[in-house]
Amino acid sequence: MKPRSHPAARVYRLFLLVAAALALLLPGTGRTQEPVQRSISKSGQFVVYCPDIRLRLAVMGYAETAKHDVLETLGLGDHWKFPIVIDLRKPASTDTGRPLSQVSLIQTDGGWKTEIDVELREGEFKKIRFPQLVIRAILLELAYRDHPPEIGVVYPQPPSWLIEGLAQTMQTRATGIQPDAALFRQLIETGRLPKIADFLKSNVDAMDPTSLAVHDACAASLLDLLAGTPGGKSGLARLIKGLPDSNGNDMELLLKYFPALGGNETALEKWWTLGLAHTSAADSHLALSVPETDARLTPLLKLTLVTDPKTKATTDYAITDYKAYLKNPDAKPALMESFKGLAVLLSQAHPLMRPVVWEYQRIAGELARGKTRGMDKALEAIAGYRQLIVARMDKIDDYLNWYEATQMPEQSGAFNDFLEGAKAAETRTPPKRNDSISKYIDQLEREFE
Repeated sequence: MKPRSHPAARVYRLFLLVAAALALLLPGTGRTQEPVQRSISKSGQFVVYCPDIRLRLAVMGYAETAKHDVLETLGLGDHWKFPIVIDLRKPASTDTGRPLSQVSLIQTDGGWKTEIDVELREGEFKKIRFPQLVIRAILLELAYRDHPPEIGVVYPQPPSWLIEGLAQTMQTRATGIQPDAALFRQLIETGRLPKIADFLKSNVDAMDPTSLAVHDACAASLLDLLAGTPGGKSGLARLIKGLPDSNGNDMELLLKYFPALGGNETALEKWWTLGLAHTSAADSHLALSVPETDARLTPLLKLTLVTDPKTKATTDYAITDYKAYLKNPDAKPALMESFKGLAVLLSQAHPLMRPVVWEYQRIAGELARGKTRGMDKALEAIAGYRQLIVARMDKIDDYLNWYEATQMPEQSGAFNDFLEGAKAAETRTPPKRNDSISKYIDQLEREFE
């Protein structure tokens, strides 16, 4: 049986089909105007108006598969309320000043709907950026299905970075091409790493192709970083559903729905910088092992505070002793330093230990803000999970060692060269790297020590 392809791969193929079908419908092909017809998608949410049956079918399939991928990324089910109408039409006039496309919420006698209007002009299909139009419409319906805007009031739009990030993520899943680590290295080397505040305010409509490619890569990286946090998918879903009650400020949305990132712009900026630095080195280093991650985690969960200002005497506290140290004026700075150090460790942690590091980072951020509700339960739970992961890995190592020593009839010798090379490497001091990326990451690590 032929394996089924990932929905994102079907999205990409359908997008190519849409582009090809649009080319057949554009002016100058000699085709006569046909009566406008419509088609309704399988879920019933998408209603496509277009005289060309092939294009209608291609657009319907594309829209449904794109919705499936968006909902999967946000961890949501399909419970739509507003239909999404896609109107594809030839230009009614030669006025080139009219917008090529528009996505909006519209109230009709039958209720609310989201509408995508596309004007098909020859040679300008790429400017439409059709995947982004469909994603914007899907997010608008998600955001306002329970809280429609008032008539005549300008309503907040879905964040541009989320739309671009979803579009890029869908393409990555379809093609298998991972984020370009070299691009992020170049940004770091040239000092063009965008500040997150500037990035969130970017206007993609005014960008040239090169700037747009950089912006899209950063958007995909931000979406991936957010989705990788504990509860990241639900955080993204809450962000979209909270859009009607916001003022459209993307920075405030991130700080509100991802409080574990530090709760202020400075902490968010450092998290963003470390995230991009990690992406830039994604193709040049391996993660730490579970024991190595655990060993580096331990000192980050200890706070050394001055307890006698006169003698400068200090006392060491475990992060779990917050009831004893939280009123100390030095507690908040120490907790924020722990937060930063955990951010550095996260970029190198073993995949199994990343949820542990993330949870301790969240706890440090909460304690730094003086929030202690449910803290004992959270600390107990994450300590138990950490102990379970470490113990399980120890048992796995012990079992493998026992099996090799007692159950294997003989060693194959297939890995002798590899083992000898690994042992030799352990005795050699690794060469110091002097490239720009290594220096940059070393500088970040020194800053957060």
